[in-house]
Amino acid sequence: MQFSLKNHRTLQIGVHRKQGYFDFVWFDELEQPQCYQAFVNERDFKNRFLRHLKTQSQGKTFSLQFVASISAHLTWSKVLMLPQILNAQECHQQCKFVIEKELPIPLEELWFDYISTPLKQGFRLEITAIREASAQTYLQDFQPFKINVLDVLPHSILRAFQYLLNEQVRSENTLFLFQEDDYCLAICERSQQSQILQSHENLTALYEQFTERFEGQLEQVFVYQIPSSHTPLPENWQRVETDLPFIALGNALWQKDLHQQKVSS
Repeated sequence: MQFSLKNHRTLQIGVHRKQGYFDFVWFDELEQPQCYQAFVNERDFKNRFLRHLKTQSQGKTFSLQFVASISAHLTWSKVLMLPQILNAQECHQQCKFVIEKELPIPLEELWFDYISTPLKQGFRLEITAIREASAQTYLQDFQPFKINVLDVLPHSILRAFQYLLNEQVRSENTLFLFQEDDYCLAICERSQQSQILQSHENLTALYEQFTERFEGQLEQVFVYQIPSSHTPLPENWQRVETDLPFIALGNALWQKDLHQQKVSS
């Protein structure tokens, strides 16, 4: 029985859709990241990718779970600071209560998820919701792959940073700057809220906009730019580099932190 359980598992694959191709990242049995790029103009690109996975797995059988992420501006979110720790069922009930109270949309027309974080004093619950119709429209871009989990892009980017920094950096009061082509994102997690700013300008301009808009001290700044977007950085900014596709990596890391719970509404 143990052998059959070991030979059958769910392989979680982070996927990111780019112009003309898909990036994929997953972790093998030794928890080493693997990546693959599939170009949509290649014939039979989906089956080529599946054959590649089969070859890598050496005949083991597994089901696939594809994880993608969507821009935060297409979602609604709220952070709650609670006095006591909640279990998964209580978190689910709290999410439903808050969403029904604050959004004029029937719950059955929404998808929602949450991240729960125990603090030294109390409990942080971050709720994210999106209209199912909006999500389904977005997911059409990923065909012929069926997306099983849809996360929010800032969460994915934060996970990739934490993974590449060996989780040695506290997210709070740290600014993470991400640049891919002409798309820039600034993310800082505070105890009371997640501060997020998106721009099509350069990182220096984005940093200035961020510090003007949001209060609070910034202790460190970490930067990821795809190689083609590399620009000189201020001395006190630290560059993070990887050969892995960054967003696909963050998607592949979904729910690998212990506090995040999956909720199916």
